[in-house]
Amino acid sequence: MVASVSAAQWQQSQDALRDEVRRVTTLMRSISDPGVPAVGQWNIAEVAMHLSQNWMLVPGMARQDLSRYKAVVPGIVGLAGDSMIPDMWDNADMNALGLKCDAERDLAVLADRIEERAEEYLGECAGHSPDEPRPWTVEGTSVPLSALTCNLLNETLTHGYDIAKAAGRKWRIEPAHAAMVVRQFFVPVMQTCDPRTFVNAGKAAGLQATYQVHLRGCGRIVFVFDDGSLRVDEPSVRRVDCHILADPAAFFMVFWQRQSQWNAIAKGQLIAWGRKPWLGLKFRSLIRNP
Repeated sequence: MVASVSAAQWQQSQDALRDEVRRVTTLMRSISDPGVPAVGQWNIAEVAMHLSQNWMLVPGMARQDLSRYKAVVPGIVGLAGDSMIPDMWDNADMNALGLKCDAERDLAVLADRIEERAEEYLGECAGHSPDEPRPWTVEGTSVPLSALTCNLLNETLTHGYDIAKAAGRKWRIEPAHAAMVVRQFFVPVMQTCDPRTFVNAGKAAGLQATYQVHLRGCGRIVFVFDDGSLRVDEPSVRRVDCHILADPAAFFMVFWQRQSQWNAIAKGQLIAWGRKPWLGLKFRSLIRNP
């Protein structure tokens, strides 16, 4: 298992989250045309609304009270134990229901909503331990409280980028912030979900391969693929088939399909070596993400 998050690391992720909230809400208030297409079928206003809903859902999981989220998305029932969906792949349906139920599209109002929830959430973190377990979105899963902070950081970074790109603005992903998301959110979620949840079964069938991802300046993570299953762990004496040196921001963007791996490789942001370096080209295709 990946090492627990220290109080200092958790504070760093809270500080990063506070900075990203400031950036995204400033961006939202500066946009004059919220109807511009952004991601898939969603326009800027709909992406902003979705982000604001995450700022009700995730803090609700942290305080183990989802009433505020359910008031805005009254059509959603949820499950026992404060989880929302039975399977990771029901997430798209939950997001679509949220879009349908919440009519708010005013970017200034949505920015206010995010700021209010952020101030409240960050205040509520005081006095708690980063390792306190909390139920996560998927039934039967739980993550440490620190992972919920980086869940929010993940959403704010990703959708801040989506909004900025649609509006023709620049949106820098800070490598240190991206690394926090990878180590403190991606990893705990992959560890708590079924080992086959995030694996592309067709690409990974029959494959046995161990990757070690070196997040430049931010540590290493081991991904072990075994015939359609995935285990994520800290570095060990395990024999590694392929090493990948990754710029954390590029790794984050490639994971969420906001940047192609070929673009990242061409820029030297992803570099593979080891016993089987050609496996580096397969890594992204093995991962299935919602």
